[in-house]
Amino acid sequence: MDAPEQKQKSAGHVGFLPKIALTRPVTVVMTLLAFLVVGFIAYTYIPVELMPAGYSPPFLGVWVPYPNANPEEVEQFIAQPLEEVIRTIKGVQSVETNSFTDGCWSFVRFNQGTDMDLAYSQLRDRMDRVKADLPDDVERIYIRKWSNNDQPIMWIALIPEKHLDDPYYFTEQLFKKPLERIDGVAHVDISGADEKSVIIYIKQDAIRSYKINLYNVIESLRQDNFSLSAGYIRSGGQKIYVRAIGKFHSLDDIRSIPIKGANIQLKDVAQVTYDVPERTWIQLINGKPAIQIGIYKEAMANTVKLSREIETKLHRLLKDKRLRNFQMKVLFNQGKYIEESVDNLKNAGVWGGLFAFLVLYFFLRRFRMTLIVVLAIPLSILISLMLIYFIGWSMNIVTMMGLMISIGMVVDNSIVVLENIYHKRELGYDVKEAAASGASEVALAVTMATLTTVVVFLPLILMNDQVGFSFYMLRIGLPVIFSLLASLIVALVFIPLTASRIVSKRKVAEPKSVIVANNYYRSTLKWVLTHRLETFLILLLTVFSMQFAAARVGRTDNMRGNINDFQLFIDMPENYSLNDAKRVVNAVQDSIRARAAVYNLSTLDARYRHNEGRIHVFLKPEKSLPWYEVIFNSILKALGQKRSSVMTRDQVVQDVKRHLPEFAGIKYRTTWQQQGSDDASSVTVSLYGDDTRRLSQLAKEVERRLHNIPEIVSVETEQERGQDEVHILINREQAQKYGISPKVITGTIMYA
Repeated sequence: MDAPEQKQKSAGHVGFLPKIALTRPVTVVMTLLAFLVVGFIAYTYIPVELMPAGYSPPFLGVWVPYPNANPEEVEQFIAQPLEEVIRTIKGVQSVETNSFTDGCWSFVRFNQGTDMDLAYSQLRDRMDRVKADLPDDVERIYIRKWSNNDQPIMWIALIPEKHLDDPYYFTEQLFKKPLERIDGVAHVDISGADEKSVIIYIKQDAIRSYKINLYNVIESLRQDNFSLSAGYIRSGGQKIYVRAIGKFHSLDDIRSIPIKGANIQLKDVAQVTYDVPERTWIQLINGKPAIQIGIYKEAMANTVKLSREIETKLHRLLKDKRLRNFQMKVLFNQGKYIEESVDNLKNAGVWGGLFAFLVLYFFLRRFRMTLIVVLAIPLSILISLMLIYFIGWSMNIVTMMGLMISIGMVVDNSIVVLENIYHKRELGYDVKEAAASGASEVALAVTMATLTTVVVFLPLILMNDQVGFSFYMLRIGLPVIFSLLASLIVALVFIPLTASRIVSKRKVAEPKSVIVANNYYRSTLKWVLTHRLETFLILLLTVFSMQFAAARVGRTDNMRGNINDFQLFIDMPENYSLNDAKRVVNAVQDSIRARAAVYNLSTLDARYRHNEGRIHVFLKPEKSLPWYEVIFNSILKALGQKRSSVMTRDQVVQDVKRHLPEFAGIKYRTTWQQQGSDDASSVTVSLYGDDTRRLSQLAKEVERRLHNIPEIVSVETEQERGQDEVHILINREQAQKYGISPKVITGTIMYA
């Protein structure tokens, strides 16, 4: 080599970070290794869940049980006083109240930015005040505050192959208690099995023959079973609390209760048993009686890890000899969906890194240079995971979405810095001089480029009136910001340090394709600079065409996810019996099972009572295909060479509606839910007025007209159907004449 070519050139001003990287290589290497180790530890210990915790939606719910009433009475005596007192709470935006035959439900929506913990306390205070104005039969008022932990992480179905005398006790002892002992499980719910209770069957003939007041007997039973504080006494300088105990300890205690006014005991006029109460709801899995178990996790538990522990525990429990006649089916496992999302992130990282390597190598034709750039991806992601862990967040589908977005962006800074270092090296700079000068020269440019990308997320996070939108945008945007800032540090510290060790000044010949592309770019740029008006018009046309396309793109504030399920609701006449309801539900299940192969059906979860039913249809999860298979299949479908033999969920819903059996007086409604959220494609139409009957008539007409729109899958009215009633008008003069209060008359009829 000639002497002029070997001459070192001055690097000029050296930036702070590149200077640190080149003058203190050991410190930089140890710092990067520390980041890698801590990032890997954070990846191992970071909580994993489906949705991010910490968001309190700006609404609360109030449920007031009031059984055996009609909706008009509930509206008059409960709903109206409830709404009046709720509106006195600061920050209330709207109150929506529904009155049913068994109680009143109020949905309270608050203004954005309201402190929901304070709102909950104020609502609890108002409910304590209004309770005195409600009917005496109202015993409790329930307030619900929504959170992501309200949904179970796992639903399990137990299908017994033979009759069980006490299915609830059996399930509680063999499943519920062992599962609740697992660290991280908050509680376990059992549905489809009723707990045994003491049941007293009154012998009407015996009551009449002994001329016993039935109302007094029942009230006496209620008053005799108690445990109350009776104050305290002082003895020998000690304070001893007194409690009066009147609890029943056995069935014989109840049977031996003396009846006032007659020399007999309760067992002479009633049959006392400890048995399973008469079932009003029937639970079926694939047409067989079943018991469902819902498992809820604690707030800080790792969903994936906990799901695995639960599965391991279930496999151990099924080895019990007492469960030989049981089938178990996992209907829903939140951990599986989270693992799928994590796997997608890993695959995106691997394929993104591979493509970045191939593209860079194609243009740069330097293996070591390409390898250095690709290493920026795991370095930046691990640093981001470390920061996510230390701010107390979890790995969920929202934060993972942000990480997936950033995978393709973190190599940009490294490419710019490394390419400039190589350029300096080709100009004859010394290795260290080239690394220092090349990185410092573009440091301001890559910093500004990174900050402009970071700033894009700030308005979405900080300047939005919708708290929920800002909450989720923060969970998406902050991982992107962390990754970009980490990539900036990697580009200005790791890249110069590595390049100073391995970069050569050997110039590699550019491939012909790159030369052709460069020539085409130069000619295009020359044309743009000489035809400014035409260029401006083309850009303007492009912007307008983008607006035209964007206006026709579907919008939603919810994700479809990969939970392949939907629900079918069946409304039946009030005069139906349980057997009539069974006939309808079985017919619907048979119609769905007849096309199980086409639907890719997994499980049918049915639940019904005499006047309504619900069938939860679980389809087999859609197989997550690699990107190349997705592209290949899309091309084949576009060419008409491939047709899927399995329907999508939307197609299944439409096909199920077309093949539903027809029954007089039966109405069907279909909907699906996404991980505990309502379907985002629903639209609500509200009717306002003072006359409930007139609104009911209008609602039926609106429902009829909406059904005629082909694109509408289901129309549901919130108004509950009326029930047949027998009205008893009490003659107050006659009741007063015989010394009988209306309350005693009503109670006697109710207990008879």
